[in-house]
Amino acid sequence: MKLKPIITILICSAVVIFGIFFVTRNSETMEKVTISADYPKYDTLENLVDRADTIIKGKIIDFTYRNLNITQEVNSDDEYLNPGGKIDDSTTPYTVYTIKIEKAYKGDYAENDVIEVKQLGGIIGNIEYALEDSIDAKLEKEHKYVFFLETYADSPASLLNPLQASYEYDENDNIVTSKQWKSNEQNKINFTMQELENMLISK
Repeated sequence: MKLKPIITILICSAVVIFGIFFVTRNSETMEKVTISADYPKYDTLENLVDRADTIIKGKIIDFTYRNLNITQEVNSDDEYLNPGGKIDDSTTPYTVYTIKIEKAYKGDYAENDVIEVKQLGGIIGNIEYALEDSIDAKLEKEHKYVFFLETYADSPASLLNPLQASYEYDENDNIVTSKQWKSNEQNKINFTMQELENMLISK
């Protein structure tokens, strides 16, 4: 009669050991791929404001990894717009963030709306795709950011530039300079929330 509990414990132990082995094995086989991409660079806050069709601030409440086809559909009969008459069906790995808007400064969104914003790179299967020089551009769930975006009808919005188009802020509306990549050589833009709001009011 005492054998059953022993057998059960042995089976459970085997499952736990297998689970640990599987997770370890899975992490060991993760492959890393670096992606290169060119983005427009901006010299001033005003340039960012003018270029963005949507400017918001809000909290990242979730994120997911997706393979997206961001090719715009074109007239397949137009040889200039679509040489060969075929639509590109290739996909690109993205991290798609879900953001609850705290305030909308520019564009068609309003407070408490939810918007999706995509950033190149992510984990698809056992491959981690990372944008070159993107270590300072990583966005984090539950953190708050100001975003300078370009929006689309059938695709999540995009940052104008991964290093220049998102800025973390704290509960007092202060840009978090200690964590901000604005000190990076690729981004010389420096501003306060009040300066941003004043600029938007003047336009």
